[in-house]
Amino acid sequence: LTLSLSLSLLPFPISLLSMQPSRVLFIRLFSIGWLLTTITNFPAAFTHTSLNTAVHLVNSYLNESYSNRGTPLEHAELVLFKSGMNNVWYAAQVAGALLSAVVCDRLGRKFAYIASIFMMSSASALQTLSTTLLPFPELMIVGRIIMALFSPLSDAALILYLQECAPTHLRGTLSSLFSTGYAVMCLIGMPLGHESLLGHSLPLLLFIPLPVGLLSLIFLVFMPETPKYLMITKRDRVGALRSLAFFQGKSDHESTLEALTQEMNNNNDTKSGDGSLKSLLTTPHLRRAMFLSISALFLTLPFYPILQSSTHFFTTIGMERSYAQIQSTLLMVLLTISCLVSTSLMDVIPRRKLLLTFSTLAYSSLFVFSLAAQFGYTTVASIAVFSFLFAYGVGIGPVAWCLSPELVPLSHRSIMFCICYASHSILVVITNFMTIPLFDIIGGICFIPIFIVPAFLLIILLYFYLPETAGRETHDIIHELRCAGKIVGEKAIGA
Repeated sequence: LTLSLSLSLLPFPISLLSMQPSRVLFIRLFSIGWLLTTITNFPAAFTHTSLNTAVHLVNSYLNESYSNRGTPLEHAELVLFKSGMNNVWYAAQVAGALLSAVVCDRLGRKFAYIASIFMMSSASALQTLSTTLLPFPELMIVGRIIMALFSPLSDAALILYLQECAPTHLRGTLSSLFSTGYAVMCLIGMPLGHESLLGHSLPLLLFIPLPVGLLSLIFLVFMPETPKYLMITKRDRVGALRSLAFFQGKSDHESTLEALTQEMNNNNDTKSGDGSLKSLLTTPHLRRAMFLSISALFLTLPFYPILQSSTHFFTTIGMERSYAQIQSTLLMVLLTISCLVSTSLMDVIPRRKLLLTFSTLAYSSLFVFSLAAQFGYTTVASIAVFSFLFAYGVGIGPVAWCLSPELVPLSHRSIMFCICYASHSILVVITNFMTIPLFDIIGGICFIPIFIVPAFLLIILLYFYLPETAGRETHDIIHELRCAGKIVGEKAIGA
């Protein structure tokens, strides 16, 4: 955690210099935002990366557990079991994402946050028990399912807090902490999984998120609901003022409340529906916003097979295993640095320009990797992967994940984020399932039909239809989406 706080200071000076009149506000919001992203990302990111590093402990645990029952696992059965443990995470995330919208909208962001962290901490306790008092791998899988079910709820609560507690000119910087926090927590989890630190004990690795979760719950209990939710959904002006004082300090917030009142009135006048899935799918400008958001999230997909299987890719194209492992570790360091750079740029460079520019750079690099890997140019392939990951961390991941709540009114933010989250999880499962076997069979050229061709088509689509969101109020963005739909409709009628 100390490392994560130290790394978080890297983007601090640039943003601070750009916000001199609001220095105290920036420091306060940045500190709270970093604490929230640590609370959300630590359980999943730490568990994934630390166990990935200490994979030999998981293998030994599974073999010993089944051997003690008199049914030792063969190598193929062990691989199948571990594959099931990995895939069940994404399957449970889809179900969890679909349920998260209802909780966030009906019971509030704060309740969603507390419930998700409590259940994820309980899942850590259950997984720890599965390696100590109750040595049954099935309990570990149940714990993973519970954690995966509530992980989207925690993610949704985080992105809503980051966006609804920040003023418009800081919304991008705060929102980028969603991806930056995940990268930093992964970077922390990787070394802690080494045998010289915590990797000598599987129960200890599984236990670590529990005390962190309990400390997080103490902070969340005293943290108020978001001011936008209180003002627009609950019509609680006094509660909204208290929330603004907590997140933005004790000052005159009347102008902020007037802006929230205007947003509330605009939400009532935009005929955007009641915040349900049906209205999201049947209202033209909301449906357009959802399609644009999913299109932006599609651009993140190559990151996941590279994150999980970079060592395999490198060794397959002829790189020595030890060197490939070093390269994979350096990739995580680069990802963290690039995400921190993105935090500095989110409210300096327009987000649309950031996404389109770095997406083009990223997929051009991925195209070079595909050809270099296909023809055995390991050095070129390695440089291309590093180039892709840098572009991803600066302009794709942080921007794509914060877009969906910015394109819709408050009543649809949680359902929008959760539908995009579920769609993204499904796409991750499909593309991950295809990429690794095809890479082994036909080589790096498999990235072209799976990722590169669709991505360039979507970049063109986003160039023509994605509105700029940086520094703009939600009702202004929605108005542009509605007008764009009318123009397209008029052109279709004219044709």
